[in-house]
Amino acid sequence: MSKPLRAVVVDDEPLARDELTFLLGQLEVEVVGEAGNAKAALEVVDDTAPHVAFVDLRMPGPDGIALAEAIRERHPEIPVVVVSAHDDGALRAYEAEVLDYLLKPVRLDRLKTTLERVRANVKPGAGEERLDRLAVRRKGGYVVVDIDDVVYFHVRDELVWAVTEDDSYALDLTLAAVARRVPEEDFFRSHRSCLVRLSRIKSLEPSGTGTYEIVLDHPKTPRVPLARERVRQLRARIPFAG
Repeated sequence: MSKPLRAVVVDDEPLARDELTFLLGQLEVEVVGEAGNAKAALEVVDDTAPHVAFVDLRMPGPDGIALAEAIRERHPEIPVVVVSAHDDGALRAYEAEVLDYLLKPVRLDRLKTTLERVRANVKPGAGEERLDRLAVRRKGGYVVVDIDDVVYFHVRDELVWAVTEDDSYALDLTLAAVARRVPEEDFFRSHRSCLVRLSRIKSLEPSGTGTYEIVLDHPKTPRVPLARERVRQLRARIPFAG
């Protein structure tokens, strides 16, 4: 694959998520989302469309195997890897057609083998050709929008809008589909509802206890949300000096 693998990590213990995220980073895998339970995990998977989901076996509410079955039903193309401190769930996991079953503490060499299996199951470029231009319906015809002119994408009224300096255009694509197909080096998923051009981030301003809004360089100076769990990813893309 030309692009790095994208993963979602699901575990009700934050330290366990951090440890697995660190190991994945050592193997150049981008963790695009985290969750502590099955309900939140499904939302994260829907939003980010990862190449693979790593799910803890024992969690409050539906367990990892139930989550694996739900992901397979909604996204059959996304393999699931169950991670557990116990081996007594392996049979159930494989009956649910998970890709692999990892025992905690996860070893780096064992994780590397799992990722090789993930890559073998991902079809490079399938339906994910890079977007350079968009043909958007407008007044019975089409308007061609250059991706280089888009300042940000956001969800409003159940539609995805591409916003340029001069106009906004409704798209027949999900935000996750757009995020997969625009240049990764240029855009950042700040929130489940927003995808912003990194070079247009003007400032971050507090919007509540420990939360921020992104202020964009645009004639109308729009503010878009920055999800709490994505602050660390933004710090990696734009290092904070203070």
